[in-house]
Amino acid sequence: MKAPIQVCGSISKQEILNLIKTNILPGTFVAEASEPYANYYGNTPKEVKPNSIFLFTRNFYFLEEILSLDPSIKNCPLDKLNLASAIIYIQGKQYPAIRLKFFPDYKHLTNIQECLIKQKVELASQVNIKGKYRTDIHKLFELEEDEPGIFFDQLESNKGYFTFPQKLSSSEFYDIFASIKNNSSCRLFDAEQGYFILNGKITNMVRVYSERLDIQLIECIRQQFSKFFSAHKTIHTSYV
Repeated sequence: MKAPIQVCGSISKQEILNLIKTNILPGTFVAEASEPYANYYGNTPKEVKPNSIFLFTRNFYFLEEILSLDPSIKNCPLDKLNLASAIIYIQGKQYPAIRLKFFPDYKHLTNIQECLIKQKVELASQVNIKGKYRTDIHKLFELEEDEPGIFFDQLESNKGYFTFPQKLSSSEFYDIFASIKNNSSCRLFDAEQGYFILNGKITNMVRVYSERLDIQLIECIRQQFSKFFSAHKTIHTSYV
């Protein structure tokens, strides 16, 4: 088995967010991604336990600030969570948040908020949201490279990644993946765009989610992505 690779990076995606109004400190705002893999599961939630929780903050906290939070404070189990820095785009404005994952259950939310406040994290006092918003999640990835440019997530077994050379706009990305879903034999999957920082350089990548994830599925998607990406570039170049 190859040694895991730890790299920083980001995932950009459209999230359906709903405010959580119970089990939180008064005057604070917390949201949950209610359909984290909507293109895979459709509109039927697979699990009732928390998936991605967003604690809105007054200020933006860099990933290194969040990773340096002290997990040894009494009754503060931050080391059991996956913490990330987040930006949510709402009506043309950017709202900072801390993203929590691998969260045990909702009743621990207040405890986690109190832990963050003890470490000088300032929680936001007012955010009004309900709907689909773009979110940028800046996080630490733990990966294993299976083939050049293909990685498997070592913390979440249903996730894999493949790299590609050029960043796309959100509309371009989703148009290409709509074409893949409608015109290929690749098994059911969900995909989002992001990047890793590898060897000091930004490396664009696609995150693939599937409960039947394997190298064959990623290869199928990567091959189709390359085909539709080339066709997309040819169409747009012809209009220049």
